[in-house]
Amino acid sequence: MIRWENSKYSEKARRFLSKPPEDFPLFTLLDGAVRSGKTSNIIQKIPQIFEFVGNEYLKVFSGYSRNSVKNNVIMELKPFIENYLGGKVRYNNSTGELDIKLFGKEYNCYVTGGGKSDSLNSIQGGTWDFWYANELPRHNYGFYNMALSRLTPENARAFADSNPESSNHWLYQEKIKPYLEGEGKDVFEYWHFTMYDNANLSEVFIKNQEKLYKGAFKKRKIDGLWVIADGLVYDTFNRGKHSITQARLLEKIKKYEIIEFFLGIDWGWNHPTACLLLGNSIDGTCYVIDELYSAKLDFEGVIRWINQKQSEYGKFFSYANCDNARPEQNEKLRRYTNLVIYEEKPKVDDSIALVRSLINYDKLIVSEKCVRTLEEFGLYSYGGNNEDVPLKINDDCMDALRYGLYKYLTEN
Repeated sequence: MIRWENSKYSEKARRFLSKPPEDFPLFTLLDGAVRSGKTSNIIQKIPQIFEFVGNEYLKVFSGYSRNSVKNNVIMELKPFIENYLGGKVRYNNSTGELDIKLFGKEYNCYVTGGGKSDSLNSIQGGTWDFWYANELPRHNYGFYNMALSRLTPENARAFADSNPESSNHWLYQEKIKPYLEGEGKDVFEYWHFTMYDNANLSEVFIKNQEKLYKGAFKKRKIDGLWVIADGLVYDTFNRGKHSITQARLLEKIKKYEIIEFFLGIDWGWNHPTACLLLGNSIDGTCYVIDELYSAKLDFEGVIRWINQKQSEYGKFFSYANCDNARPEQNEKLRRYTNLVIYEEKPKVDDSIALVRSLINYDKLIVSEKCVRTLEEFGLYSYGGNNEDVPLKINDDCMDALRYGLYKYLTEN
């Protein structure tokens, strides 16, 4: 939670906070890097905006869901209003009713989700003079258009915050790009923030973030730029730095430097099944020790391979995290092996970020025995699409890697 009384302000934040409410146009967007202070800047501006627009009409807060508004906005707005300004905030998450008492005035507000195709049903027919859209790119396009059309009072104002996505996104194409080209400035204003614009972040935090992200994702997460994810997913993987001979890896296993062994499994049939044996050392380095990669391989073949490898390496494998698209195969693994079997399929972008962070910190090492895994590191790519999802080719071992490592890293 933000300690407002100890907050520091960059020059850009001070310019935004000191601008009179009447000088803002109808719609103002703050976009940029994660942790750049966008949301906290808007929260601190709300009392001024409320005083300007008055309390005659409803105020609306929206996000992808009602819970996301609660977690991202109200959890910071409430202590700011109550502890710092002496006001009162009452919120009912089940109904979305939000009442704010500030400087002797009562403001009736409504919190709603705008991320689904039917979200606009919750705001049809309404009239309000203030709209705050948290994480605007995650809103449904129809909801966005409907919400703007409800801002009919003369002094109405809308504010939104946004993390950058693909430059093909409708928000960039319809608002940001035209603004940068000199269009629409009478009704729209754009404030861009980088991670360096948050004076409350330490140099250590920023340096760590710079290590975590490279390429397009550094441009988004740190510089706050709208760029298309294209090229290799793991573009910082260096075979010379991030691989090891099987002989050296066996030495580490023999010396008990690798302390836990586990599996990631991506099921297939015509599409190959990939099973990776993974391990971690006491210093947090993760190793890809061995791989199974084969089309038209039934569960019995996978079980034979697992049992063979436990005998070959003389180690007990603690668990396997498997693709949940084949529950019947996972149940057979439970029945015929001594493994704990999980079926936790992580979000693609979340698990890729974790794998990428291991690579950037030189904490992921692949045995040269894992020929297909090493090959996929050089092939697994984004297609430059709007969803920023890697192409569904050359991804079998990469998926197995994500499954196994995500389970390990989120529990450790």
